[in-house]
This record gives sequence, C-alpha cells and structure tokens, in this order.
Amino acid sequence: MNGECIVINGGRRLEGSVTVHGAKNAVLPLLAAGILTDEELTVEDCPYISDVDAMTDLLAETGARVTRDGRRICVSGKATSARASETLCKSMRSSMFMLGALLSSAGSVEMPLPGGCDIGARPLDIHLDGLRRMGARTECDGNFLRCTADKLHGADIFMRYPSVGATENLLMCASLAEGNTMLVNCAREPEIVALARGLKAMGAKISGEGTSVIKVEGVKRLGGAVLSAGGDRIVAGTVLAAVSLCGGDATIYGVSPDDMRSVIQAFRSRYCEVEESGVCLRVRSQGRVRAKSVITAPYPLFPTDMQPQYFACQCFSDGTSKICETVFDGRFAHAREFAKMGADISVCANSATVFGKEKGMRGAALIASDLRGGAGLCIAALKTEGESRVYNPHFIDRGYENFEAMFSSLGADIRRERFPS
Repeated sequence: MNGECIVINGGRRLEGSVTVHGAKNAVLPLLAAGILTDEELTVEDCPYISDVDAMTDLLAETGARVTRDGRRICVSGKATSARASETLCKSMRSSMFMLGALLSSAGSVEMPLPGGCDIGARPLDIHLDGLRRMGARTECDGNFLRCTADKLHGADIFMRYPSVGATENLLMCASLAEGNTMLVNCAREPEIVALARGLKAMGAKISGEGTSVIKVEGVKRLGGAVLSAGGDRIVAGTVLAAVSLCGGDATIYGVSPDDMRSVIQAFRSRYCEVEESGVCLRVRSQGRVRAKSVITAPYPLFPTDMQPQYFACQCFSDGTSKICETVFDGRFAHAREFAKMGADISVCANSATVFGKEKGMRGAALIASDLRGGAGLCIAALKTEGESRVYNPHFIDRGYENFEAMFSSLGADIRRERFPS
C-alpha cells in the first residue's frame, strides 16, 4: 500500500452536478500521435491524471518536445529515440500506443511489455500480426518487444477480436504506410472515432471509423492540428452508478448519451430515471437497485470498464443477478473486497452471481488492486452506513481527476488521508 487511503462515511444522497474531464482512453493515443508529425499537435481538455503524466514523460523520453498549459498539452517533433522507458511502460498499459507511433515515426521500436492494472491476460498477438502484415519484423522474448520496418505498406487485416489498442496502433501505422489498408473486425469505441478524426485533422485519409471496417489510404506526411478528445464516458458512468445506488438527483455534463447507450440501459429501472439532453445526463434515483444481469463485451455493448461499478450496485439490489466478464479473464478481484462489506457473492471462472442485500452491508477496510475496481469499491462505500477506507488510491488516480473532490461536490462525505507507510 502506498501511504494513502480514501476515507468514506457512506449513507448520503448525491445531489448537484459535475462536468466530466476529457476521456483518458482518447487523450492517450491522441498524444502518442503527436510524434507522427514534425509540426505541433495540441490536445485539449487533458485531465490531470497519472496516466497522462506518464504518457507525456514517455513522449519526452523519445525526444519529442512536450509542454502543458493548463488542460492543453502540445507535442512537437518526431521521436529521435526508438527505445521506450521500462519504468514508464510498466506503469501503464497505454504505453502500448507508442508501438505504432514509434514504428511509424522512427522506423523501429524497442520497449518492455506494458504494465498497468492486473486484470487478466491482454495478449499482443493482434497488434503484432497486423504489423507483420504491413511489413514489420517483430520479436518478443516474453519481457521485451522489438519491431523494425524499412517501409510499412498497406494490407488487408482481419482482426480475430476487435481490440481497441490494436486498432489504434494499426490506424497510426496505416496513415503513413504506402498504399491502402483495410481493417476488418476492428474496434468501434468512441475513442477509436476520436483518434481517427484526430488523424484526419492531421491530414490522414480514413473512412469507416465507428464501424467494424475502416479503410485507410496512406499519405506521405501528417501535419499539426488542435484536437479534442471529448468527455470521459467511463467517468460519467461511474457517477451514474453512484447516484443510482445512493439515491439523489444529479446532472452529468460533458458526455454524449449516444456513447453510453448500453450503460444507461443497464442502470435504468423503476427506481432510477435517466434523462438525456444534448451532452448531459440527469439521474434521479430512489436509492434502490433493481437486480439485473449484464455481460461485458466490446462496444457498443456493456463495457468491461464499467463492470466493477455495476457489480458494486448489484451487491445492494432487490434480487439475484449474474455478471459475466467476457473481455478480461481476471477482473473480479473486487468481489473479495465487497465480501468484506457483507456482500453475498459466488464467483466461478468469469461469471459472478450476486445475491443482492438491501440491508446489512457495513463499512470496511478495502484494498484497490486496479483502476475501475477501486472506483467500484468507493461506490459501495458511498452507499454503506459507517466508515470505509479504500487503500491504494493511486490506481484510481490513473483515470479519475481528484475522485474525492468530484463526489464531495455532490454531497458525499469523502476525503483522502495519508498514513505512515
């Protein structure tokens, strides 16, 4: 544990409004795209989170010039070093975005396998298979990854699974490759659309983003641009989950309801009303949860990044639900922490049965082991009477800007404390 914890005295309704920050999972690849051009690339509404800090440090280590002015981050200059820092790569999974960016910019890349949250196997074969089809030579010894390419060329690439990271890496490479590329069965997430639109603003020729088939006509160079990632749909979903569980009336600004259709549907019930208007949601809840099963799957279905938060709510539901995790094979670590609070849960492989308890849950000392799991523990603590302490909040800081201040503004009794480590 890192010497900090989030202290929560639960049982309060949540009232008011919040505006979500720029989407972490869109900002990071947009920043990586900055080394694809000699000109200046500016990304707006970059959140103050540790993953963004790590990405800017990683870009600077490759030789790019990176400056931050408030929420605007500017990247200029192609990479001069093809080796990515082991320390920074181990700190976040999103360092994998540097694979395509460095290969296109420097012609080679040498990097340790990325780290981040321990939520199960996340194989790189989809990335590497696509790069090899475009002419790259790849070598992986189990701990280190090396890729080189004299010249990347277009190719027709069928992806066995719609991997977000692989789609983004291949988009960056295809934009500067010689000839045409077609990506089939690619990811459709809003973050993919944000990257594609960003690359097009830089001069790339891309069509089909947001569908399962994306076509790219390679260009000789990309230019500078000013890009925006859009609001973070997972942060918005986390607030939606908390309000639906705790009860209250809150408005969430800065996110498109169209990007959250499956999440909104999962939380809507006779106890929870969700109104949509433009780029905001209004959530009005009685503070009760209807038992409802869910299966995680690639967009546009229910996102794995919302599974722990939904799991937290189902612990307090009016019946029995089943949560199936099909994206990652190790994403139920939070289940044992919910059990400390009195939750009745049965986990078998990638499926969890939750026997909801509308009463009887209690505060507890909880240990976060990943980003979204940590957010789920906090949501459960916001509902539970008594004090809970959530340790390892540095995981939460990877994707939420000042998590406790956001919920404090809605009336929660939540604060961060340091303790001797």
